[in-house]
This record gives sequence, C-alpha cells and structure tokens, in this order.
Amino acid sequence: MEDIKIENAAPEDAEAMAGLIYSSGPKAFDYVFGKQTPAAQDYLYHAVQRNKGQYSHRNHVLVRSNGHVLGSMFNYDSRGLSAMYLPTVMSVLSFFRWRIWGVAKRSSVIDEVIKPPADDMLVVAHLAVAPEAQGMGIGSKLIDYAADIARENGYAGLALDVSMENPAAQRLYERLGFQVCAERLSPVSEVPGHRYMEWRFS
Repeated sequence: MEDIKIENAAPEDAEAMAGLIYSSGPKAFDYVFGKQTPAAQDYLYHAVQRNKGQYSHRNHVLVRSNGHVLGSMFNYDSRGLSAMYLPTVMSVLSFFRWRIWGVAKRSSVIDEVIKPPADDMLVVAHLAVAPEAQGMGIGSKLIDYAADIARENGYAGLALDVSMENPAAQRLYERLGFQVCAERLSPVSEVPGHRYMEWRFS
C-alpha cells in the first residue's frame, strides 16, 4: 500500500482509534469498562478525544495510508505513567460518573497483571493493526519507530506486555529482539495472564 505514514493521532481519529486500542486487549478492556452499553469502546471513543489521560489522542501515534488508519501505538515511561494517573481518573469519572468505583476496583486487578515498567525503559502499549492491514509489516514499523524514539531519548530499551493467549504477537516481538522476562498470571478468569518482555539495546 502506498503512502504509509506514522503520525500523531488527532481527535477526529477517535472512531478508528477506539477500535484499534480496544483490539489491543479486548478481554482486559471488557473486564474493566464493561461489555454492555456504555461499553469499553464507547468509553475509548470518549477518551481518545480528550486532551489528557492515558487514552488521549495526544499520547498515541497512528499509521495512516491514503486517509485510512491502519495501526496505533502508545509509548510511555514510569514517570509519564504517574503523570497520567489523575487525568485518566478524571476521564473515567466524566464518562462513568458513579460507576467509576466499579471501574476502579476492576482496574486494580489489571494492575496485578500489567505492572509499571523499569525506570530506564520506554513502553510499547495499545499496539494494534487493522484487520485489512495484517501481514503488511505495520507492527514492525511501529516497533522500529518506538525504538528510534527510545534511542534518541536515552532509554535502555523497549518493554511491553503480551497476552498469553496471543502467541503470534509474542513470536513477532521475539523476532524483533524482545525476550520474556516475567510471566504474570491473572487472578480472574475473564482476563488472560500476560508475559512481560524487554528489548534492551545493549
């Protein structure tokens, strides 16, 4: 496909971005934000349009080709994750109102599976490729893009979490240089366990 670009996401990309972010971890999103209306993708559509918070368009890059969004990615480090905490809470509160307590309780379960990164690593998260773009190397392009950012800013490498139910993604990451560093089992049946992987540059 011609004219593939990696660029910053924008509020008008909310519909495409919500679907992509959701596809990066559907079982976890359904568990935290719910399957029923308003469902996880409804919240993500809301959150992507905001200027702050973990799911904001400002924190994501996307792959675009001829006007179509083909992939997305979110990068952060341990300091940035802390800075996003309150804006993310406010984003959830503005959408779920009194139901935020249930979201917070379920989110704490996910925190047992996906831990904060090491201080010297840049994290790759919400990495997703649209179904029509599978097999085109979009995921590898996004990882290369993240690696360039990490090197330019003095990080020791990249880190990510991959679902134990997604061996194909794990094989891709291993081909790119990642190694499994830890396995974290989920305390609830609705959410699969994850493997924590790192690619240290030296």
